[in-house]
Amino acid sequence: MIRSLDMILAVCLSSMLASKSPVQLSKVAVVSMNRGDYTVSAGPVRIAIDPRAGATIDSFSFAGYEFLTGRNVHAEFYGSTFWPSPQSDWNWPPPPVLSAGPYEAKVDGDTLTLISGKDPVTGFQFTKRFYLGTGSRMDLVYEISNVSSSGKKVAPWEITRVRKGGLLFFPAGNYRLGKKSFAPVQVQMINGVAWYEDPKSRPAENLLTTADGTEGWAGYAIDGRLFLKKFPVVTPHERAPGEGGIVVYVSAMADYVEFEIQGRYLPLEPGESSEWKVEWIVANIPGNLRIKAGSKELVEFARDLLK
Repeated sequence: MIRSLDMILAVCLSSMLASKSPVQLSKVAVVSMNRGDYTVSAGPVRIAIDPRAGATIDSFSFAGYEFLTGRNVHAEFYGSTFWPSPQSDWNWPPPPVLSAGPYEAKVDGDTLTLISGKDPVTGFQFTKRFYLGTGSRMDLVYEISNVSSSGKKVAPWEITRVRKGGLLFFPAGNYRLGKKSFAPVQVQMINGVAWYEDPKSRPAENLLTTADGTEGWAGYAIDGRLFLKKFPVVTPHERAPGEGGIVVYVSAMADYVEFEIQGRYLPLEPGESSEWKVEWIVANIPGNLRIKAGSKELVEFARDLLK
């Protein structure tokens, strides 16, 4: 059950942030806010999760700067969520028990754990764990359990809706870009790196591009800040049918870009579970770096943060 809304579950000792360096995090705070969110925070980094609404991450901020879009942008599609892949197994909408239903929240030291109900449509149950990693990392561990009576195959899928106007990039090597459902996003391939520069205006129609990354990371640079995701590399033959290890979706109905990643497509027998760990990393971008498609300096800055 969700703990008392005014209970402080741990104490946060703030750390100072140099203006041009990665975040240096100290001890973690997990606090239940008055409106029902749980937060995991340290120094200037804060992540907030709503256990009542699919354990959606409805805020991820860095020194007060918010990366995610909220309910004010779209009442249903906001923040960061988690789905089973491929989408063709459930079509639309996403399974409500997993994506919008209430999760049970537990706190164990500095780890926040949220557990979904058992979904009768997909046969899955989700567990999400949030805790502080090393350096500037926030760790997110997603677990998919097969609670049905038959064998299944599934891949993990994290969908994060970020503010428009940024630059999304990731190493893709010689992998070809793909498309699904909509016209493709205008992604440039420069020296083995895929780049998408988002205009602040909405497109006339929804756009979506699937891709595969070669180094297990993708970044979104916006307003002088960098939001990185680090995750296990998925090769084309390991991904879910019709999907990609990295997905870029640009909405025509609301002001957000979906910064998506997927894991390996694996079999699960009844009672089996699989875990997938993602790291979120944030930093200020040095003022002398070019924030534009093809910037070698920006790519090297991202790689240095990942070490």
